Amino acid sequence: MSFLHIDDPCILFALPRESAPFRGEFRPTQAFPGGPCPARFCGPAWLSVLVVETGVGQACVARVLDWLLAKPKLDGVAYEPKLMIFAGFAGALDESLRLGEIVLADEVVDEHGGSWRATWPNPLPDGPWTPPLRRGKLLTVDRLIATPEDKRRLGQQHGAIAVEMEAAYFAARCTRAEIPFACVRATSDELATPISRDIMELLEDGVLSPWRVLGTLLRRPTLLRELLRLRRDTNHAARQLGIALGELLTLTLLS
Repeated sequence: MSFLHIDDPCILFALPRESAPFRGEFRPTQAFPGGPCPARFCGPAWLSVLVVETGVGQACVARVLDWLLAKPKLDGVAYEPKLMIFAGFAGALDESLRLGEIVLADEVVDEHGGSWRATWPNPLPDGPWTPPLRRGKLLTVDRLIATPEDKRRLGQQHGAIAVEMEAAYFAARCTRAEIPFACVRATSDELATPISRDIMELLEDGVLSPWRVLGTLLRRPTLLRELLRLRRDTNHAARQLGIALGELLTLTLLS
């Protein structure tokens, strides 16, 4: 019986625009076929990771985790990740959390009382981190949060510093499977930044369709300024996220 397997860490992103800067530094080397979403091994041989783009929401994450945790095979060899990371954007629930700051969750919670302690890395190596890492509680909800009032209320109610839409399901599955996991999020909107109803509708599935954007702008041309701000802010958050992930992987897995 052969015990050979692939155990490269796995990083899950909901969207390609969240993973793009990381893939720019950790270049794709080999596709992993047969999965329900794009999956590529990236980076040098001495620090190879599997990058997976799940799609937005817990249903998409569930489908991908069903595949990943079933020990899929690449060229006849089973893949069993030694570490799983969910990475992407988050909204700030804390007044002090600035655009592009990195949240490394020490705990993930949901609105129904669920709670999961992140198990990697613990503790962090000493020394300065660029960009700085903020450790704190991450809240998962099933909808986009648009208003500063709602963000402030959720932060106070759950003691969380940031909010997103996938981490709780991911944390629960990793905990049951006894796989070390982390959740790393870059702040793409500050607590005081509102999102208009029209923009919320465009972002509902996480993908900005050019035709839907054009139709919305024809009805409300004043939204162009908000769309440009959104693109600028998410591009900045994605760059910061790529840097933070590269540093985390390098300083923890190679230390």
